[in-house]
Amino acid sequence: MNRKAILAATVMGLAATPLYAGHHAYAEPRALFYDKARVVDVEPIMRVVRVPTEHRECWNEEVEDYRYRTDPTAATVIGGIVGGVVGHGVVNGHGRTAATVAGTLVGAALGNSIGRDSYRPHTATERRCRVSNDYYEEERISGYRVTYRYHGHRYVRRMDHDPGPYVRVGVRVVPAED
Repeated sequence: MNRKAILAATVMGLAATPLYAGHHAYAEPRALFYDKARVVDVEPIMRVVRVPTEHRECWNEEVEDYRYRTDPTAATVIGGIVGGVVGHGVVNGHGRTAATVAGTLVGAALGNSIGRDSYRPHTATERRCRVSNDYYEEERISGYRVTYRYHGHRYVRRMDHDPGPYVRVGVRVVPAED
């Protein structure tokens, strides 16, 4: 036999070894194929949940607000000006300056008094609202208890959906120990 033939036989022998080992005693147990199992019962699993809903409540409310109808500072200034003009016009001669000052002071005092008396309560209607959460309870499906048969054996499993008439199962083949 020549070298090329020996080398080719060795390479083929080494390449075939993992295939042989993978199908026999050295294979690890795992799901080798999938099959269908007949569903015999599906039972919804119910749970009670609290569901929030927003509730908006509005009403009209009367509110008292104290306001000045006339600004007291402006009334004092205007009263002082009017009093000064009146005091200046009433007296002639040497007392005119004193009358102007006296008229200004009296007018300012009267204007201030009028401005403060205009401080009255004012009633207004305001719209008020508040949002609150109401809750109600309802039953919801949280999963399904599925009973199925495969090769004469009965199995029960919780699933998140109804599988229909068949369920897909993974079949694992392992050697039986004698």
